[in-house]
Amino acid sequence: MAFHEVSLESEAVDVCISRSGQRIATLRHNAIDVLEWDLNAKPVPPPTRICTVSIGDEGSVRQICFVGEVDLFCLRSGAHITGYRLDPPGGKCIRRLDYHSDFGVARIFTHSDHEKVCVQSYGGRIDQASTSGEPLGFSNVCRFPFYQPLRHTSIAQVETICCQDKTVAFGLTDRGDLFANGEVLAKGSCTSFRTTPAHLIFTTAQHLLKFVHITSVENWSSLHLEAFLIPPDDPETDERCRAIERGARLVTVMPTSFSLVLQMPRGNLETIFPRALVLAGVRKSIASKDYKTAFLACRNHRVDMNILHDHVPVQFMLNVGVFIDQIRKVEHIDLFLEENVSATMYRETLRGIHINGNVSCVTSRMSSSNVASSKVNRICDGFLEALQTRAATNLQNIITAHVCKLPPDLEAGLLVIAKLREGELDSAEKLVEHICFLTDVNRLYDCALGLYDLDLALLVAQQSQMDPREYLPFLQKLQELPQSRRKFSIDNHLGRYPKALKHLHELGVADEIRDYVVKNQLYKSALELYRYQTGPLNDIMRLFADYLIDQSNFKEAGIAFEYLAMYEEAMDAYRAAGLWRETLLCAAQAPIPAAQVKELAIALAEGLYEAKDYANAANIYLNYGQDVETAARALCKGYLFADAMLVVVLRGREDLLETVIDQGLVDGLVASTDFLADCKGQILAQVPRLRELRAKKEEDPLAYYEGTAEVDIPDNVSLAPTDSSTSASLFTRYTGRTDTVNTQTTHKTSKNRRKEERKRARGKKGSIYEEEYLVNSIGRLIERVNGTREEMGLLVQGLLRRRMRERALAVQAALDEVVELIRGCVDEVFKLDHRIQVAAEGVQTVRSGGANGVLQDSPEEATRPGKPPPIKALEKLSLLGA
Repeated sequence: MAFHEVSLESEAVDVCISRSGQRIATLRHNAIDVLEWDLNAKPVPPPTRICTVSIGDEGSVRQICFVGEVDLFCLRSGAHITGYRLDPPGGKCIRRLDYHSDFGVARIFTHSDHEKVCVQSYGGRIDQASTSGEPLGFSNVCRFPFYQPLRHTSIAQVETICCQDKTVAFGLTDRGDLFANGEVLAKGSCTSFRTTPAHLIFTTAQHLLKFVHITSVENWSSLHLEAFLIPPDDPETDERCRAIERGARLVTVMPTSFSLVLQMPRGNLETIFPRALVLAGVRKSIASKDYKTAFLACRNHRVDMNILHDHVPVQFMLNVGVFIDQIRKVEHIDLFLEENVSATMYRETLRGIHINGNVSCVTSRMSSSNVASSKVNRICDGFLEALQTRAATNLQNIITAHVCKLPPDLEAGLLVIAKLREGELDSAEKLVEHICFLTDVNRLYDCALGLYDLDLALLVAQQSQMDPREYLPFLQKLQELPQSRRKFSIDNHLGRYPKALKHLHELGVADEIRDYVVKNQLYKSALELYRYQTGPLNDIMRLFADYLIDQSNFKEAGIAFEYLAMYEEAMDAYRAAGLWRETLLCAAQAPIPAAQVKELAIALAEGLYEAKDYANAANIYLNYGQDVETAARALCKGYLFADAMLVVVLRGREDLLETVIDQGLVDGLVASTDFLADCKGQILAQVPRLRELRAKKEEDPLAYYEGTAEVDIPDNVSLAPTDSSTSASLFTRYTGRTDTVNTQTTHKTSKNRRKEERKRARGKKGSIYEEEYLVNSIGRLIERVNGTREEMGLLVQGLLRRRMRERALAVQAALDEVVELIRGCVDEVFKLDHRIQVAAEGVQTVRSGGANGVLQDSPEEATRPGKPPPIKALEKLSLLGA
């Protein structure tokens, strides 16, 4: 099967094609036939012979190649090269030159730019020469490190990072090694390759098609894999790698049409459009501001339109008008605006993008929703600004730009239609149909109602699936209402209650306003409306205060009642909020009998005493109850002995020093010594137990961690737990990793997880959580001791001031003993088990779910470095011999 067939006088030996593809040279035994066909004609005519070149009997010709459109070179036996220049108008061919190589020519081929002839010698040498002058001046390109001919060779110009063009020869051996100037790019895996001005493209034995940029080589002196950025075998995420059919080979590449041809093992040819070629062409068009070509390529090949903006965002925003003028079609502009441009796609795989001679690194990417929204709105605003001067022809695009914002600006789009409806109703109906297509019709109908334009709302409703019996009576009823009442009804229907309240305020219906505020809880909006009207403001404030009481917001309710001078109500609200100062203030301002105020104060003091706010309770007892004795007892209860002694002396009750103050000091002494004795007992009990557990863990870690019984087990029997077929280490359970998990193992439910959490919190003796529980318990003990340090200091000072030196010494000695016990064991308690840490660091920890995760957390906590609370000692008095 062929597109056209051409008859030759004898069997063809070799065939070559010119740069344009419209001339074909066929080599026969003693002549060359040059054929030409017009590929631009429709339909394409058959090729016609334009001339025949006789090559005589000067030696057999092995190969021919085209350079450009008119230069034809032949490789003869004996390493002779003969060049011909075609003269198609005259129907003849002019012999141009002869060239002889001393190295032995293996093959000739054309440079990738089709302007030079290249020679490969048997010694691995590659030479090239330009055909612009005579005689040919061959220059060496490179020498490959072997002496056998290559299966395929190509020469290309590589643009380095420093913008210096270098010539690179690519070669493929029969063993699948791909070379670049003697450096290996692919070892034993390349099956075919081709070059373009921008890419090296090759297929691999792993059935992958790879694209390598040859316009951004970093290090010219070392052309290796890293220099050429050869992509990994990842066709799912990298545009430079694509999976192909097994055994496919490259035939040719057509960069201008973003396509390449593959020959399949069955012999058929298939044309594909790889994403890398398409994107390379799109980026090139964008760089040259040819947005129409880039847009059509994206549209034809289903490339996300993001790339038109994301490739060079600043350039695009500065040339939105150029984009619109080039695209022209309203439908195409809409297609771009309607594209989901909230995400950035097609990561640029070049290390730098050369635009107008400058390198612009595209490294920033937008990920968060706020950045995406900003990007969309920025693009839409840029189009709206550019479309203002083109409104006569691009009204549809203006509406699309409004609707495509995040969130959609439906009101602005509807206002454009509303203005147009006054003069061009037909055009307005088409635009309504378009905007209804872009967004939800019901939402659009509500937005049109919100503009208070009933005619526009009717146009939108007619484009929806709504039953006319639903919206026509409603719109007719609205049409009959006065303007303010109509606006109130619309806003109330749409749930815009604060705006509806403003329209009620314009109508001046006080009773209706009050009911509407209570119904919709619009107290804040009503307060703002009536901020300059004292009477209505107080009414709303009273309603708001009642609402706050219902919501148990007693503090703000009390403030509102106090603002209204309703002191009794404010007193009750403040008392419910626990604000004793505000409560007593309002009680003093309200007409309440003094006896009732005193009862209230005593009740408040009792509440504060129960809440352990002893200082404020004493203040109330003293100032409102005139009860010096009870106030002093409260201060002593809070270890405020200095304040208690000052109060009894200033009030002339020195007799309370012995009956109340001394008794308070004794009570504090008893409580403190009992507390310190409990702390000492806890340390003496828990530290040895912790030491015992860690000793068992060192002796038999498997039994400690897994809970296996201490029985005699043969050496050849695995001790791995039954839910794991392999036990890589004794600490697998604590890293959350097992090699093979039994398929019958089920996930723990949330109920089991809570049960396991409770077990962990209890730290039952003998359980896996006991060690962690003991460590945490001692840590909490240290915090409690630190918390009582200030109170004990006040107790010691009070005892010494009341001439109880021996008792003060006893408290200080008990505290010192506990502190010394803590200091002596803290390093041991909070130490780190280094063996478990090393084992855990060797495996990446993955937390399990359910109760297994709780089990995993316990040893992980144990393996973390201990960080005990700081130990604070009592500031000793020198009067006690410290």
